[in-house]
Amino acid sequence: MLRKILIIEDTPTIAKVQKHIATTVGYHVDIAESLAEAKALLSQHDYFCAVVDFVLPDAPLGEAIPCTVKADIPTIVMTGNLESQTRSIVEQYPIIDYITKENKQAYHYLRRQLERLPRNENVRVLVVDDSISSRHYVSALLTRHKYQVLEACDGIEALAVLKDNPDISVIITDNEMPNMRGEELCIEIRRLYTDDDKAIIGISGVETENLSTRFLKNGANDYLRKPFNAEEFYCRLSQNVDMLEHIQTIRRQANTDYLTSLPNRRYFFDTVKKSLKARHKKELYGLIAMIDIDHFKQVNDKYGHEGGDAVLESIGQAFAQFFPNDLVARLGGEEFAIYFKDTVADHCKERLECFREYLEQSSNELTEQRISFTVSMGLAAQVTTDIESLIKQADERLYQAKASGRNRLVH
Repeated sequence: MLRKILIIEDTPTIAKVQKHIATTVGYHVDIAESLAEAKALLSQHDYFCAVVDFVLPDAPLGEAIPCTVKADIPTIVMTGNLESQTRSIVEQYPIIDYITKENKQAYHYLRRQLERLPRNENVRVLVVDDSISSRHYVSALLTRHKYQVLEACDGIEALAVLKDNPDISVIITDNEMPNMRGEELCIEIRRLYTDDDKAIIGISGVETENLSTRFLKNGANDYLRKPFNAEEFYCRLSQNVDMLEHIQTIRRQANTDYLTSLPNRRYFFDTVKKSLKARHKKELYGLIAMIDIDHFKQVNDKYGHEGGDAVLESIGQAFAQFFPNDLVARLGGEEFAIYFKDTVADHCKERLECFREYLEQSSNELTEQRISFTVSMGLAAQVTTDIESLIKQADERLYQAKASGRNRLVH
């Protein structure tokens, strides 16, 4: 579903540029050339965010800003200049940001803000402070930018919240708290999570010598002194969130097969080794299936490598459909592996058979060239910590499936 954005701008050329940016990012755009038009549109539609010109024919002193703010619409203000009077008016309102229309860079910045807002909905931030008013203030700043916010009153509660919510990305912690100081909380968090997993921003209103240095040495990524400027707060937060996203992108690229978007061999081996150790302690089976596309060379010979790539992409999508909760990886060429979350062999056999039958009957519908293909599979189950022996057993059964006519499962 496209998110709707309201652009309030009376200069057609600027409105056209803003609309192009928003449309390119993925928004559905409505444009109002005056405050009156904006009010009419606001009465008819719900908006994800708004870009508001400070000076309008019927709103020369920023009167359009409270119009969108009071409707709980995240608002970005754009203005021709930011002299002291304009700034004092703008800063009265809980807006997302203000941007001066000075040069091309302003519109690049607008684009980044419009891209960031939808992403923020998936970013969870933990605010740790024993002061209710301070905690709620920071939480309100975060909510304005559409972050998901959790709160804790001290370090001990913060660690419990982190344990229950491992997908928290950023921790913003005060230092002066009972039970556990912020810098001590940093040490505990870094004992559990690396810089690549979570960012920590320390804050404090006390003038303590070298506190910022102590925060950083104990694992914080950044530090802010209270009372801080909201604009600086957002800039520092965005930089830390961007850093985490870049790291995740690098990880994903390093661990993912570029063609099928499935995990690659290295990720599969690393993950399965850890899981097998955990299962072995509980005397649970580890189950791995090895899968090979039948006569794949003939597919490449007949349809070219473009056709072969299409088959690989389509089977990657089929794996995602049939085994959404299991670990499926491309080990190389036309060879794939599944490590099952399920520890009951009969259940896994049934699902593999359904997958095989689906490809036998419907594979020609998965590619534009309507290429029909089948798969051979071998399934192995052992209580073991040795991934190599488990894969070897599954591989042997895969070759048995191929030798006995292909398009079948041997277990």
